[in-house]
Amino acid sequence: MTNLADLAGSLNVPPKKISIPDSVAARLLDCGLTMVQTCSVAPEQYEVFKDGMPVGYLRVRWSSFRVKFPSAADERLYEGAVEGFATFSDSEREPQMLMALDLIVARLARA
Repeated sequence: MTNLADLAGSLNVPPKKISIPDSVAARLLDCGLTMVQTCSVAPEQYEVFKDGMPVGYLRVRWSSFRVKFPSAADERLYEGAVEGFATFSDSEREPQMLMALDLIVARLARA
């Protein structure tokens, strides 16, 4: 089976590192979280960590955005439509990521 990153490389498509909006980076810092982009092609996805432990998973695919809490058997915290097909549109990345972080922090408070 062909890996998407390998396919993109064979097509001379450079991996896309998506910039995290400043307000999202600030919220991560304030909450003691880190976020890692886990796919540089498609779908746009991230893992969120607290103290080195996974506490959130964000994924945009098929025009749908999902936020999961992996510590609770992948409990789905949110699912909704987005403008982009496999990535956020530029205008929705910041508010959607901030909302996702708020959901993760609220879920952590209940843990």
